[in-house]
Amino acid sequence: MNNLNLRKRILLGYLVPLLLMVLVCATVVWNTQRLNELSIGLELAHEINSDLQDIQLAIAQMQRTNRSIVLVNDDRSRKDFENARMLFNEKMEVVRKQVKDPRQQDRLKQIVASSARLLDVMANQQGLVSAGKTPAAVELYRSGPNVALGEELDKLVDEFQQHESDILKSRQLAQTQASDSLVSTVLALTAAAVVLGLVLGWWIASRISHALVEAVAGMSTSSAEIAATVDEHERVVTQQAAAMTETTTTVDELGASARQSAAQAESASDAAKQAHQATQEGIALANQASVSMTKMKQQVSLVTDHIRKLSEQVGQIGDIAKVVGELAGETNMLALNAAVEAAHAGEHGKGFAVVATEVRKLADQSKKSAERAHALVTEIQKATDSAVLVTEGGSRTTDEVVAIINKTVASFTTISNTASSVAVNAQQVLLNSRQQAAALGQVTDAMRSLAAGSVQMAAGTSQTKQGVQKLNSVALGLKAMV
Repeated sequence: MNNLNLRKRILLGYLVPLLLMVLVCATVVWNTQRLNELSIGLELAHEINSDLQDIQLAIAQMQRTNRSIVLVNDDRSRKDFENARMLFNEKMEVVRKQVKDPRQQDRLKQIVASSARLLDVMANQQGLVSAGKTPAAVELYRSGPNVALGEELDKLVDEFQQHESDILKSRQLAQTQASDSLVSTVLALTAAAVVLGLVLGWWIASRISHALVEAVAGMSTSSAEIAATVDEHERVVTQQAAAMTETTTTVDELGASARQSAAQAESASDAAKQAHQATQEGIALANQASVSMTKMKQQVSLVTDHIRKLSEQVGQIGDIAKVVGELAGETNMLALNAAVEAAHAGEHGKGFAVVATEVRKLADQSKKSAERAHALVTEIQKATDSAVLVTEGGSRTTDEVVAIINKTVASFTTISNTASSVAVNAQQVLLNSRQQAAALGQVTDAMRSLAAGSVQMAAGTSQTKQGVQKLNSVALGLKAMV
């Protein structure tokens, strides 16, 4: 169970109650079919009892009209007798088709045989009346077996009807038992489905909460690491800005020294010596500047690598936020499907529909939080890309400054050789000093541009820090919400 992913756990949470509901439906269908069969049997038993009552009524009416024919011999009595006999035959045929029990079929055959004997006796009596032998017919009626055959026929019909009543009672009892079994089974399975659904829902919710807590904890840890890295970058950039300011001040001093050397070059060879000494100092300072710029270039490259790693980590955070949004969308869709299934379940699905609605609300809130986190990550990504561009520009500027410093070193070397040889006149030294001053001015301008780029990079790093802090706040908010 612990190896199942989140989607399979949710599907399992819905599948088990659904299987129980299918079992409930199958039980209801089977018991309903059984109740229908019992209802049909009960209806058939009622019809047979009704037909038996009609048969008893027809027998009584035949006996009564036969007596009237023997005593009165009127056409109305004969007509009523024929109607009763037709009703008797019709109902007997109906009952014969309805009865399936072998014992009842045997009783039915006995009823048919007894009724046939009674009809034969009645036919003989009515034949004597029709032949004008009414006294003989009356004597035959009084001494004949009419009463005995009628009682025998009534007894057979009563036994037949009593057995049908027993069948009716047994079917009614079976129908009651089937109805009670249906109700108890449905209630038991429904209760089991509700309890199992609640247990699985709690289990799934706890697993989802645990997964979100782990994801938010990872996001919070990554945000803290990124924030520490950004702080380190900010300190490095501040140090670089201070180093650039010192370098600019040094270059300004070199420019002042070069101008002073140019002014003194016209006076005497002492000025050449002083220029030689100044150029030696300029070479040393230029070498220091070259070393400082090389270190600064390495630091800028390091900052660029850190910012690129920061961009990759921010992209991973964006992927996490996207996964959280997708999980919230899938949870919302499953909650909607659960609400639809609960609506199909009717009264039994109301409680599950409420749970599905709450899950859907939580999924909507998670999705909104993920979208906000993704938007913040996008802003951080843009700021990081801008910082990368600025850092790369600073790196190119550093290369230019290094080239200029190399040119300055070459110029200082030329000046040093010229001053040491004292082969060139003071005018040439003056021209070289002016060239040196111009080169130092270019170095100063380049250093100022590089200082401005460092300020911009520091500002971008500060923005990145603020974005990471916002991301950390969002992660803490998600953790608190979970």
